[in-house]
Amino acid sequence: MLLRVAIIALAAMCCLFSGCGGCSKEQKPPAVVDEGTPPRMQDPAYTNRLVQLWGRQKAVVSQMAALQAKIQGLGAEAQTKPEYADLTNRLARCGAELERVRKETLLAVRTRLLKDSAKKDNLKK
Repeated sequence: MLLRVAIIALAAMCCLFSGCGGCSKEQKPPAVVDEGTPPRMQDPAYTNRLVQLWGRQKAVVSQMAALQAKIQGLGAEAQTKPEYADLTNRLARCGAELERVRKETLLAVRTRLLKDSAKKDNLKK
């Protein structure tokens, strides 16, 4: 019984002190990828492009929400009304626009990551 208590106490002490010591919590200064090229999240041109794309996505989503509210406002017999087809077509166009902006955003991020990786020679071949 005493041996079990000693083992449990030893395990508890190991768990308690496992987080202490050696690692430094200091923030390292950001490394510059190349002369004059800051890290991607500190590059104003890159971050501004992402903010613009995010703004376009938010605008399209707000248009979609407004169209869905109009469709909901038509009532239970919405499919029989003539404006229902127009609203659903506009909603589908907004969905396609949202997908296009999303792909453009992904392409911008991918291009920058590949550019940074090429400078570091980290590309897997």
